[in-house]
Amino acid sequence: MAQMPSQPQLSYPRLMVETYLDLVDSRRRYVQRVKSYERLGTAWPGPTSIIDVFDNLIKMVRAEVEAWVKSQPVYDAWMRDIKGLGPINAAQLITMAHYSRFPNPSKLWKYCGLAPVDGRIPKKRRGQKGVKFKLKAIVCYKIGWMGFIYKNSVYRLLYDDFYQSYKTRVYEDNPLNRLGDVLAEPYGRYKAGTVLDQRKAMWLIDHGVTRVKVVPKPAHAMKMALIKMVKVFLCHYWLVGRWLDGLDITTPWIIKYGGHGDIYPPMVDKPEPMVWPNFWEIKDALEEELGRKLSIVVPKGVRVKEE
Repeated sequence: MAQMPSQPQLSYPRLMVETYLDLVDSRRRYVQRVKSYERLGTAWPGPTSIIDVFDNLIKMVRAEVEAWVKSQPVYDAWMRDIKGLGPINAAQLITMAHYSRFPNPSKLWKYCGLAPVDGRIPKKRRGQKGVKFKLKAIVCYKIGWMGFIYKNSVYRLLYDDFYQSYKTRVYEDNPLNRLGDVLAEPYGRYKAGTVLDQRKAMWLIDHGVTRVKVVPKPAHAMKMALIKMVKVFLCHYWLVGRWLDGLDITTPWIIKYGGHGDIYPPMVDKPEPMVWPNFWEIKDALEEELGRKLSIVVPKGVRVKEE
């Protein structure tokens, strides 16, 4: 029988995280205003000592947040060893989308706005409800892009593999999906070499311009790879967090019902890029549920410890 997850008390730590971010933003805006006066050669009318007050408050609140997040098993045992995932981003994810709230990874993806609807990832529209776009920005931009990719985390290796796969599928295997075109000869007000979007390119082709050279742009494949990398990380977050807390875990849908037999294991950067050492116990539990063996897929350069 599945265990009922207990809801942790997250209101205070979430308030501390939001207070920290508000203080950092207020300090940034205050410093920018002071510098704008300096550029104009005008004396700042207010006290500059307020910046020191901001610094002291930020230090106090950050210490409170770090003390709390270090007490969380999922951070202490796994997250802290991932490059680009600092205590603030980890605390923000845990307080806004705690793994105990979701019975499977798909529910977590949907809550974060990463579950496709009619084949597309939802975009922010005025008046739309039911999607946590703020949380989507946190996991995709702050954690995924600014964290894992810019800091060259072990999850960056996953992103690179996904990007090459999507780049081949989107641009090379299916030319109709390519996003960019360059006009090879002048036509009307368009000069040769003009970069066109797909709509303009199709219009020119319909009007008899045949020399339109297709030049693929990477933005689409990059976004697809980023979302897939973040979804894999969230699945790892769900598996590791629930396993450490003694909650029920289940095999991802794509493996259990979709016919896939491969699994991406949770990874860490410290002491070296490698599979999380405690993953093998999770793997045994998933294989017992499935009744078959699972094969491990890791990017090149990640060490797989012997079971």
